[in-house]
Amino acid sequence: MTPITSLGLSRLREHLQELKTELVRTFDERSAAAAEGDLKENSAYIFMTERAHVLQSQIDKASADIKDASIIIPPKDTHKVALGHRVKVLFKNENRELTLTLVGKNDNALKPGWISADSPLGIAILGRPAGTSVIVNDQPVAILEITHGDIE
Repeated sequence: MTPITSLGLSRLREHLQELKTELVRTFDERSAAAAEGDLKENSAYIFMTERAHVLQSQIDKASADIKDASIIIPPKDTHKVALGHRVKVLFKNENRELTLTLVGKNDNALKPGWISADSPLGIAILGRPAGTSVIVNDQPVAILEITHGDIE
């Protein structure tokens, strides 16, 4: 199962519909190009055929992500970082604090401060308790606080 927020799943479904609409338009344009004649040297036909393949691949990926989606329900326990938690971290070298909410890959950047659990920072802090220090891209990062995130 792929973790995702309700918002992320809604946006993914919208994106899938946009891709399907674009695929239909691409097939229409390819048919119009085919009517022009020789398909071997018809650059518009060749381009639209390649575009259709790319769109179909994107449709397959989005469809699989939707089929495999599991809505994130953050645990009540905030002792260790989990999906859906808001986490305050300190980048020690820069003495810079950042508050982020850890979400699934399809939710990344849907809201300010949302980062993917698959990002280098997400991977480093997932499952770790507050007070822990980790290394992210050769930089020490301290987990200062873990609270419930707003993932609605």
